[in-house]
Amino acid sequence: MAVVAVDPGMIGKRSGLSKDKIIDMLTRMGAPTEEKEGQLVVEVTPNRPDLFSTEGILRALSCYNGGTAPTHKVKKADYRMSIGKGVEAIRPFVRCGVVKGLKIDGETIQNLMQMQEKLHDTVGRRRKKVAIGIHDLKEIKFPLEYVVGTDETFVPLDCDEEMGMDDVLDEHPKGVAYSALARHGKVVIKDRDGIISFPPIINSERTRVTEKTKDVLLDVTGSSKEAVEGVLNIIAASFADAGGTLYSVEMGGKDYPDMEWKKMKYDEAETNRVLGLELGKKEIKAALEKMGYGFRDGYVFVPPYRMDIISFIDIIEDVAIGHGYEKFTPELPQLPTIGALADAGEGIHAAMCGMGFLEAKNYVLTNERMLEGTKDKGRVRIANSTSEEFGLVRTSLIPGLLSTCQTNKTKGLPQKFYELGGVWNGREARRLGFVLIGNRANFSVAQSVLQTLAKELWMKPELKAVPDERFIPGRCYSVSAGGRELGLIGEIAPQVLEKHGLEYPLVACELEL
Repeated sequence: MAVVAVDPGMIGKRSGLSKDKIIDMLTRMGAPTEEKEGQLVVEVTPNRPDLFSTEGILRALSCYNGGTAPTHKVKKADYRMSIGKGVEAIRPFVRCGVVKGLKIDGETIQNLMQMQEKLHDTVGRRRKKVAIGIHDLKEIKFPLEYVVGTDETFVPLDCDEEMGMDDVLDEHPKGVAYSALARHGKVVIKDRDGIISFPPIINSERTRVTEKTKDVLLDVTGSSKEAVEGVLNIIAASFADAGGTLYSVEMGGKDYPDMEWKKMKYDEAETNRVLGLELGKKEIKAALEKMGYGFRDGYVFVPPYRMDIISFIDIIEDVAIGHGYEKFTPELPQLPTIGALADAGEGIHAAMCGMGFLEAKNYVLTNERMLEGTKDKGRVRIANSTSEEFGLVRTSLIPGLLSTCQTNKTKGLPQKFYELGGVWNGREARRLGFVLIGNRANFSVAQSVLQTLAKELWMKPELKAVPDERFIPGRCYSVSAGGRELGLIGEIAPQVLEKHGLEYPLVACELEL
């Protein structure tokens, strides 16, 4: 959930709506809004990134209040960018656009920075998937190039001296924050005078946007073609709604931004089936136009800045919002089943917490090193694992609990941890494991915990000495009940403790439920 702050006075003046009406309408659209410290705080879900700007919010309010969604024309221009070899292996996609005739003041810059930040953090996955650059057009000498970076230097934003790209990653605050995104390879955007952007890290100081800027270049780079083009359309639409005129940049034989509306066939029967309603074409048209779509001749027309619309089910959701959830009549589902409480182990959790244990949640996937010494009936390997650390499905809970103790060994003693989770041991099984570490941790202490659990599980445990290399010889016992072997309990061997960096006695138990 992204939080966008806007000035209620400015929004009210430009929309012609009262503050209470604005709050109500945005909340009905699925963007809960409230007033805090003189600002309207709008909670925008990641599926509506077009609402990250003031212009996007105004556009949505206008449509919801009976207005028509604007179309954004892109004028043909002679701006060009070439794409060099090798960028496809580093940051493969780039799209640009030009906006002219802007009136930029301090409030506009603040709004731009907020929109850019929200897009970076949500759609952009903190710049890994998408990064945005905004430049003063008058400082740029076309044509542009998007190429693999070498050892060139430039003056990065907020600096007054030239720096190499490696220096930027090591010394500049933005470089340090996002250096992991550029260590495997660097790309740059250049004009005839040199580097204007080092995506996804930072722009050049030369093309900084100020209150004197009238025309801007937009650049969006990333790893997803759809996300890059969608983000460019969102920014371009916001600038156009703020009074700018859009101009194209030719890249690879095609002009961008592409502000054409997407056409989708409308399925009235499917909409009514999913929503449980009986909406006619007139009602559907009203709901869709309220949400900023076009609708005619059996087709829905999706604005270019609605990058969240992937399939028809997304259209159905907006029909429901436009129609109004408050108009739905609650009904009990027609299901031929009777509900029952699932066994989530509440009694076991209550018993363990009552004895002072903390619950641990470890990864189900593990590795050979962690499972060393465990007895199992066949391990399941991950065929396409990207890491040696997570190449196997765990066959025991004890290794993970020992690692939990290792992680917390500086937190004081004694420590008690338990875990209730799944393992694979020839078949999928649900197990309970617990460990105690401290000066007084011994078999008697572990046995008293087991006896308390036995009362909770309504069982009479039987113990039998068994050998297991993870435990001290003579201090390891199998646990059985009703003639069925459930698991092990005992004192962990010194060599196992040493392997995990543990220096105090530790007892462990693992039971199949």
